[in-house]
Amino acid sequence: MIFKDAKEKVELTYQHLIDYAEARWNLIALDVSDKTANLVTSIVMGLILAVLGLFFLVFASISLALWLGELTDSSALGFLLVAVLYGLIGGLVFVNRNNWLFLPLMNNFLKKLYRNKDDKLI
Repeated sequence: MIFKDAKEKVELTYQHLIDYAEARWNLIALDVSDKTANLVTSIVMGLILAVLGLFFLVFASISLALWLGELTDSSALGFLLVAVLYGLIGGLVFVNRNNWLFLPLMNNFLKKLYRNKDDKLI
């Protein structure tokens, strides 16, 4: 009788342990899928904004080059001046790439990856 009660309690405890492990696994899977979806959505939104920004930059650059070419009476010189401007900007960004690009992007991804459920989406 005592062994039968003990056996039933052990079986019940074992079943509770299995149920808990399964529930915990499902919770982890849902949490990972939520964070992955949030991260992928952020990446897609960033890519869309980057493409739109690139279109703007291309048309603004062509317009600036044509305007500078009109001022200097040489369209080739206008395009060269715009290329030099982009070279200077590119060099400045390259020198400061860790502070301006790597760290902010890494912080943004880590913030999205390790946010709590109570935090607002940024």
